[in-house]
Amino acid sequence: MKKKLFIATALTLALVSCGKNSSAYKELKMQYDSIAAVNSQHESELAEMDSIISGVLTNFQEISAMEGMINLNPLSGDIRASQRDRINDNMRLINEKLQANRKSIDDLTEKLQKSGRENSRLMKTLTQLRQQLEAKTQEVNQLREELERKNIAIGMLDSTVISQGAQLESSARENATLAEQNARQDRELNTVRYCIGTSSDLKEMNIVRRGQVLTEGHNDTYFTKADMRNLKVIPLMAKKANVLTSHPASSYELIRGTDKMLTLRIKDPQAFWKNSKMLVIQTN
Repeated sequence: MKKKLFIATALTLALVSCGKNSSAYKELKMQYDSIAAVNSQHESELAEMDSIISGVLTNFQEISAMEGMINLNPLSGDIRASQRDRINDNMRLINEKLQANRKSIDDLTEKLQKSGRENSRLMKTLTQLRQQLEAKTQEVNQLREELERKNIAIGMLDSTVISQGAQLESSARENATLAEQNARQDRELNTVRYCIGTSSDLKEMNIVRRGQVLTEGHNDTYFTKADMRNLKVIPLMAKKANVLTSHPASSYELIRGTDKMLTLRIKDPQAFWKNSKMLVIQTN
């Protein structure tokens, strides 16, 4: 994300130096708008996720409030029907909100993993929410057991309903695990890396030695990771460039802008990344 912002900033400065009617300005404007659109989409997705997380937290607060309404101390096996119905309704609502929270957390986790973006803050938040969910589920189960010990015959404690709830939770966990595995495999299959640098930069990062690209032992932090399905254009910010890794010549082209700067355009992603998932470009 920082590298996208750096490129966007560089393009902004370049736009300022160009006349609005020049072809250079129009070309840079297109590149800037493309990067801005990606950033805007990312911000929109984060806002949606934050809204869902807010809903999960609200559910937790409402669950705690409903638990507080179930006062176990005065209860015995002989209680009025209205009181029994109220307990039944509260327990049913608690169960529904727990299930809704579990689904929201699972859906958010799957969406974040499928996006291929690194977001340690959001992943940490989801982990904490999942821990809170498990703790609250255990707390509610203890409340159910206490109600059973007091011989309160309410519909929520019917063994068939409890069994179905356990099956749903088990199925949700299995689905979440499978979705995580599929998302990870999909991410690994479509993740590519690229770096751009001068001859001295590439040597210093142990990426190139004696004119050959090293496949291991190099500085990974110098590379940018991307999803090959979305990576179409790479601004090189240089007037001369050589592609050092193996990619079919027909699958890409180097386009020179009116400012003489080169841009790599990938015409056929499948063919381009077939031989190597790593792209190294040397600029002069």
